Amino acid sequence: MIACLLTALLLLQQPDTLQAAAVTAVRSVSPATETATREVLQRKDNLADAVRDFSGVQLRDYGGVGGLKTINVRSLGSAHTAVYLDGIPIDNAQNMQVDLGRIVTDGLESVELYQGQRSQLLQSAREYGSASALYLTSSVPRERRMRLRLSGGAFGTIAPQGSYETPLGKRLSARVQAGFTHAHGQYRFHARGYQWDTVMLRQNCDLKAFQAGGSLYFRPTHGQWDLRASWYDADRGIPGPVYKQAASYLHSQDRQSDRSLRIQGSGEQVLSPTLRLLVKAQYARDGLTYLDVSETDPGISARWDYLQQSAYLSTALGWQAAPWLHLSLAADGQRETLQAHQVNPQRNSLYTAASAAILQDPWRISTSLQYQYSEGAGRYSFLSPALLVNWHPRQDWEFGALVKRSCRLPSFNDLYYTNVTARTLKPESVWQAAARWSWDRRYGPWHFRAREELYFNLVEDKLVAVPNGSLFRWSMYNIGLVRIFGDQLAATVQYEGKGWEAGGTARYDYQRAADGDSWGQIPYIPLHSATFQGYFQWEGFRIGIEGFLTGERYTSSSNRPEFRLAPWTVWDLDLGYLWKRFHFGLQLKNLGNENYEIIRQYPMPGFHVLGSLAWGY
Repeated sequence: MIACLLTALLLLQQPDTLQAAAVTAVRSVSPATETATREVLQRKDNLADAVRDFSGVQLRDYGGVGGLKTINVRSLGSAHTAVYLDGIPIDNAQNMQVDLGRIVTDGLESVELYQGQRSQLLQSAREYGSASALYLTSSVPRERRMRLRLSGGAFGTIAPQGSYETPLGKRLSARVQAGFTHAHGQYRFHARGYQWDTVMLRQNCDLKAFQAGGSLYFRPTHGQWDLRASWYDADRGIPGPVYKQAASYLHSQDRQSDRSLRIQGSGEQVLSPTLRLLVKAQYARDGLTYLDVSETDPGISARWDYLQQSAYLSTALGWQAAPWLHLSLAADGQRETLQAHQVNPQRNSLYTAASAAILQDPWRISTSLQYQYSEGAGRYSFLSPALLVNWHPRQDWEFGALVKRSCRLPSFNDLYYTNVTARTLKPESVWQAAARWSWDRRYGPWHFRAREELYFNLVEDKLVAVPNGSLFRWSMYNIGLVRIFGDQLAATVQYEGKGWEAGGTARYDYQRAADGDSWGQIPYIPLHSATFQGYFQWEGFRIGIEGFLTGERYTSSSNRPEFRLAPWTVWDLDLGYLWKRFHFGLQLKNLGNENYEIIRQYPMPGFHVLGSLAWGY
């Protein structure tokens, strides 16, 4: 609203100059920490596979094809990482944690992870408030293309996908896509406990999921407008924790059904040589049904139905006040409602933000201030200031720093997704500080990159979520004060020969996340972790290997031996061959058949094989 009013006043003061040159796009002051390109995304089954090797990231995977997969960046928790599809937030109706396993990568141009925020000239007010952000950018169709893909293998998995995109004229193009996944999800695993050791079969992991969507892209002379609609329909079993129990107790037979509709649109228009307007809107409807089956008597069950709806509108105005100075204002409004078995809460939120960017080589400096006000299911107001500085003294060297405050409110899901009573939780606030350097240099056919980032996060009233008997019922509680210190290191080397290419990347993360009361490492955060990648490709053939190393973790801030989770190392091999319009892929997962758990009592699969066949033109 504020941005629209300012736009009208400014347009009254100057003549129509829409035929003038468009405003030059502003390079982000804070470059992406990690990026997955379209080439990489086409080899991945879903978004979880694409981001699992990013620096500073722990992918929390609860096992199997249908298991929940969430991202935890720098020990702050999944809810502090906002996920944006073409600049519009993807909200989740369960646990405020976006399930990355249900987001397909087909049709995406890139996936970028930003620490702090993406400090572009024009963005919504809400984007200034998250501690980190994962941006999914769709590719714009420029020619007629069709792609069909069939993947499957372990766990009885079969997953056909298809997409078709085409221009509909000089400035209009469209894409439609659909996919289906079916799997029984069962796998054997080695389980042990006090005075017992056995091999068991993971059950109730089946999944049937269908998703479809369509997009329209309009590119007028001085703008870009997009419209997207998607539908997700799934039914899955919910595997419970694994522990020794009496023969009269059955394994989890709980079921969950999801029905999600999402319609979103955005438009960016050049109003004059110095003014640009951005408008975004979204409507989301998420229905969830949970069948809670008694472990002692399967004939006894309880059904819980939840319907969450969200309407979101954003406007932003960017002004290039000088060649080196860019200013912007943004205002967002969001209304959320939840229909539940016990309560029907609602929440109205208003976000406003002002930002300024100074771009004067070799410096890029950005500052912003976001105000957030929410009422319903509690009343909250919060200020989020941020300062980002980037220094580029030479072409191959870059230095940067960040200071920011952000907030995470208890969601409806934290408060009401329970079959007991509503919880009482405090909002969580975070102060972030980080400093980084990077080096990028080419020597003939050789390409070297190195990067390090030191960071410190101070978290007050940290909200922690852990499963409580199932993946639907979670225990939510506050930890008074958490101090997080980390160091991220990454190095890459590539060599381009005649007709062939090879390269490798190594990443190491140190994260000391201490509970302010006990000074123990907070649950599920490893002190040390690392990833390794290597690849070789030649004339359509590609072989890649990835290694994931995670140090010991604890399930409680009291780091006693009984709460310890053993360290684990997993190696994956990826083979691919491109012949004419066909692409053959083979993935050998967990080559060493490692027996490990990312979440206690939720065992991960051992060695398994997945394959794919894709055709496209």
